[in-house]
Amino acid sequence: MMDILRAAVLILLITRGIHCSQRKDSFVFVILSQESARHTDAARALSSHLTAECKQLDVPCVVHLAWEDWPGVAAWTYFPLLERLSNAHGTNSSWVIILEEWVTVRLGKLVHLLHDYNPSQRAFIGRGLADKGESIIHHFTVVDPSHPLYYPDTRAGMVLSTVLVNRIASRWSAASTRPGSDFTIDAPYEFASFVKSDGVELTHHESVCVQEKPGCERYHGERLPIIQATWLKDATNHAIYSDVEDAALGTVSLGVPNTREGHCGKTLAIIHRAAELPSIQWLAVVDDDTLISVPRLRRLLSCYDPQDLVALGEKYGFAATTPHGYDYITGGGGMVFSKALVEQLAAPGVCKCPSDNTPDDMFLGVCLRKLSVPIIHSSAFHQNRPNDYPEELLQEGELPLSFHRYWMSDPLEEFARWLNQSSASERSSVSDSSPGSVHVEL
Repeated sequence: MMDILRAAVLILLITRGIHCSQRKDSFVFVILSQESARHTDAARALSSHLTAECKQLDVPCVVHLAWEDWPGVAAWTYFPLLERLSNAHGTNSSWVIILEEWVTVRLGKLVHLLHDYNPSQRAFIGRGLADKGESIIHHFTVVDPSHPLYYPDTRAGMVLSTVLVNRIASRWSAASTRPGSDFTIDAPYEFASFVKSDGVELTHHESVCVQEKPGCERYHGERLPIIQATWLKDATNHAIYSDVEDAALGTVSLGVPNTREGHCGKTLAIIHRAAELPSIQWLAVVDDDTLISVPRLRRLLSCYDPQDLVALGEKYGFAATTPHGYDYITGGGGMVFSKALVEQLAAPGVCKCPSDNTPDDMFLGVCLRKLSVPIIHSSAFHQNRPNDYPEELLQEGELPLSFHRYWMSDPLEEFARWLNQSSASERSSVSDSSPGSVHVEL
């Protein structure tokens, strides 16, 4: 139930280009580049990669190569882009993503990241940097250590809601609100300062980063002891899949090449393997940084028939209100499929990954739409950490069943507080032979 390799890949916010249909909820990518062959070749490769990913995931996107679409306007300072982007996309897009040519984009992860933000509000997201003291390159601006100005590390890209672009484009066009200096010294800092003057500060996000850690074997000693000490002991029927077999830890290789993104190939390999197991009723796929209550999962699954086509988890949507949008189960909180559905997904020609590194949860959403199988949403599954939700949401009503990510938290403490309080009584109330019995593919 756990794809270690899949879980090891960072939610890296880095990008490549595309042109799909322009319609509401689209992403507008702007690729900046130095005007030399080495740099422009990299920018075009980025654009081609984005185009392919957007097509695979049916994500409506537009890509601009800044030096071609707006030549000679000092796009590297960002300000000349504002009015042009507002005029072209101010009413037909939700997000503007500005990238340098060497950036890498995990489109499915980017969609997940932005799901947590409201595009109708002014949003500015990136990898935040801050000065520790006064700096000549930043005009000796006084730094408040308790509340410094965060500015984007543009090597990792930056994201702005179109609402914010429209707003600051209007302010930039008014000469009285422009920065006082004619010099551009540190463009990202000066751009963030201007945005902050409109009351919007950069939101730092861990998934926007400049260095990706390859492979997932590195997580064996870090994450596996956590799941072994928490929920794995309740999953009497499980397998732990990774890119490296480790007899001491019980990891198994699927024979699918390691990928630095997506993991569609690995997840579909898990589904094909589960389809061949005669005794299981349910398949649950979770990450190695997911905490889950197996007794609560059994109890929930006792409400459903594994002979029906059941897809259960936390439902997200991509362009769900449009004719060719779709719903999908966000993978971090766990994806649960009935054996009957597993067999259909594994049938020839039904769900074949475009590539091993296609985002698995989103592509499974496309497959489920093809099969006309609705996704059953449960608020017990959670894509994020407990402290990312109001406590009232977790304490009242349906008990939480899963959480995702260990970042800046104590997973053992979180499991004890939120997922293990009543596991003993729940185990006794639902037997392993009930319809809630679960084959856990890790």
